[in-house]
Amino acid sequence: MITYLHTDDYLLTERFAQLMNGWLFGGEECWKAEDIQEADRRTGDGRTGTEGKARERYRDLFKKAGRTLVRLYVGTELMEYVDYAMPLRVMDCDALSYLHQKKTISRKHMEQKDLPKEEFLSRFSKEDRLLPVITLVLYCGDRPWDGADRLHEMLDFEGLPEKLKGYVEDYSIHILDVCHTQDEKFLEFPSEIRFLLMCIKYAKDKEAFLRLMELEGSAVISEDTYETIAEYLGEPELLENKAETEGGGNMCEAIRALVEDGRQEGRQEGRREGENDGIELARQIFKLAGKGEKIPEIARLLSVPEEKVRWVLR
Repeated sequence: MITYLHTDDYLLTERFAQLMNGWLFGGEECWKAEDIQEADRRTGDGRTGTEGKARERYRDLFKKAGRTLVRLYVGTELMEYVDYAMPLRVMDCDALSYLHQKKTISRKHMEQKDLPKEEFLSRFSKEDRLLPVITLVLYCGDRPWDGADRLHEMLDFEGLPEKLKGYVEDYSIHILDVCHTQDEKFLEFPSEIRFLLMCIKYAKDKEAFLRLMELEGSAVISEDTYETIAEYLGEPELLENKAETEGGGNMCEAIRALVEDGRQEGRQEGRREGENDGIELARQIFKLAGKGEKIPEIARLLSVPEEKVRWVLR
């Protein structure tokens, strides 16, 4: 789960704006925290489904940015594996968002009784407008996204006349496949978000973390981003060994220390494995010798030098 912890609402909003600026605007600072407002995560069309329950959808993040509604699927359990029906899911939620807006507008018209006769049935005037909705999918799975990124990829067009395909509406979705995006693409994101995304990408490869130095030089990041990365990686040592600086921590230095700890553990584990291998080899040598095999034949069968066989049997 990707979640900024222990972070005030304004800072969370600022991080959201930074992510959008990198993703939607190529790094241009188009949205600031002041431009972002909360939007209702629950949306429905007011109707009931097959079980008599209202059709509603909940999102991870749903914000109003200027005159645009932005939905972001991010870090949920679902987004750690490929959802092969994602175009349908996004299309349904977008439709519910527009229906929810329309319902709100219609309710106001009914309260004010301001619609002429020809517009009363639709409860929506010719001048009414809905806010555009953008849905983004932040996918953090290990395997590349190989699901559909548009509705047409889910449809079976076999047997459908070619001329009819143009009448079947398509619906595209927007996915950022974090673990399989080129590092250069992340350069378009502000430094805090860039570092977070890179850490997600290389979460299972501590050695690769050192590549962050190539992009950042010295990655001193704010405390909220530092703690979010440490929590996502499941590495409490990063919090314990955090090199404190004004306003945050030096993540690269902490990661370098963590990598070195891993190397030390690896060397110790290697020694243990080497000892176990030596015991098993000696066991095999004694077993073959007990069957009457000569040293040259034992060495050949076990693919080891004759000197090692002699040393074991000495």
